[in-house]
Amino acid sequence: MRSPSHVDHHDLRGDAVSYLADDAALVARARAELPYRTGAFEALMRRHGGRIIALTRRFTACAADAEDLAQEVMLKVFFELPRFRGESAFRTWLWRVTANVCIDHRRKAQAWPLTVSLHDSETREDAHAVADSKDAITATEARLDAEALLARLAPDDRMLVLLRLLVGLEFAEIAEAMGLGLSATKMRYARALQRLKEGELNALAPYRPSNHDRQLMAATR
Repeated sequence: MRSPSHVDHHDLRGDAVSYLADDAALVARARAELPYRTGAFEALMRRHGGRIIALTRRFTACAADAEDLAQEVMLKVFFELPRFRGESAFRTWLWRVTANVCIDHRRKAQAWPLTVSLHDSETREDAHAVADSKDAITATEARLDAEALLARLAPDDRMLVLLRLLVGLEFAEIAEAMGLGLSATKMRYARALQRLKEGELNALAPYRPSNHDRQLMAATR
């Protein structure tokens, strides 16, 4: 009998394959149903919508803009999914759509500096909710520091870092989603991490660079 702490990597790979297969089945249903029925599309958004919103919030540091961007992503998926041909995995295509929407938004708003405002409605709610908790207040301050650090990165690099750290994509998936070569993706990621590290990367808690990430950072020095 295996101990509870034993990790079966074959099981983990099986889970990943099963997850992708479930996506594929829902995509096939959604393509057949849209626009008249939306059950499969809604199931896909329930699976991925939380991470879309989390990414847009980190990307923009503004709750109102983040909600608008998440809605725009979902609308694009709704209208473009019937034309999705399955040449890449659905989640890779989804994050390509998300990245394009977010980066286009920042380029159009380039004249406006990306700032983290303590008057943001989400921040006010967070501050009120944790007023009696020192640990929670510290966590909120760290989140704001992380957003300020991310704001120093160019939009493309910010998206690349978030796809890796927040969404958990592999480098090959990020490269495909952002239309980059694999080597270029790794190099840009390493350089972005170095910039964040120079600006006190610890503000990105709870993230800690993996051994592989540290090796990439060292290779670009």
